[in-house]
Amino acid sequence: MRQSADQILEPLIIGKSAAIKGLMSFIEKAAATDSSVLILGETGVGKELAARAIHLGSKRKDRPLIKINCGELNENLAESELFGHKKGAFTGASMDRSGLIEAADGGTFLFDEICDIGPSLQAKLLSVIEDREVRRLGEDYFRRIDTRFMFATNKDIYRLVAKEKFRQDLLYRISVLKTYIPPLRARMVDIPPLIRSIIERESLRRAFEIDITKGALDKLCHHSFPGNVRELENVLLRAFDLSSNGRIQEDDISFDVIPKTSQKITKSKYSMDTIINILLKCGGNKTKAAKQLGISRVHLYRLMSFENKDHDFLK
Repeated sequence: MRQSADQILEPLIIGKSAAIKGLMSFIEKAAATDSSVLILGETGVGKELAARAIHLGSKRKDRPLIKINCGELNENLAESELFGHKKGAFTGASMDRSGLIEAADGGTFLFDEICDIGPSLQAKLLSVIEDREVRRLGEDYFRRIDTRFMFATNKDIYRLVAKEKFRQDLLYRISVLKTYIPPLRARMVDIPPLIRSIIERESLRRAFEIDITKGALDKLCHHSFPGNVRELENVLLRAFDLSSNGRIQEDDISFDVIPKTSQKITKSKYSMDTIINILLKCGGNKTKAAKQLGISRVHLYRLMSFENKDHDFLK
């Protein structure tokens, strides 16, 4: 029997905003299929958690979920790592070796930061997704695989397609289903339940009860969190270590200083993700897009004002 959305998401994704409720609904529907999934959103919003929730809610939950960060792939070894190789295929290939995609047979494979793979690997990946088979380096035959593919990126994949840095046909293949996870600053209502969840987890882990004062809570709830949920967790972990008697005070809360240039880039990236992904899905209807994100229409227009004016869709 397939788990309900609440059962799937309870330990993974916390929040009560319209955006998170929409994400929960998407995850439950995506878990019931075998289609490729593309998850968009800034660093730290929980893209990997969403992918894990989809996997755990699917018929593949008892099989492996294998993740690879494409930005960490060594260009010279990427094909061997993903597809495997035959003994003697290249210097150092002393034995036959299956690749990571084969290892995920029957399960799910997550390509994190998919935009970081190069043109040659994009072409080979397209073939694997279309044909559901891989060929190890040095072999002249293909091996059938039964693997569900998911992809995540914090980059503007649509702009990369427009600049011909990412294959359009590959984008079509990896985004049969797609979702966008808004940044934490666009769903501030999710901060208190996230704080409670992290405190409960740390109280159990540290074997003593941790509390937080109203002043400390208010300080957290008024921060924009450019690093999203990952930053919130980091700030709280630091506060736990600085607190006395298990009670987090306002002075225990400190935030990392982000250079203005980085803040500008983050805001621009958020706008592009919002506009390209949400507005396209809403047919350009800004009221619907704002509602889906859990923000006001005025807030959405303010975000759009930071975007590239060359985009006709935004005018």
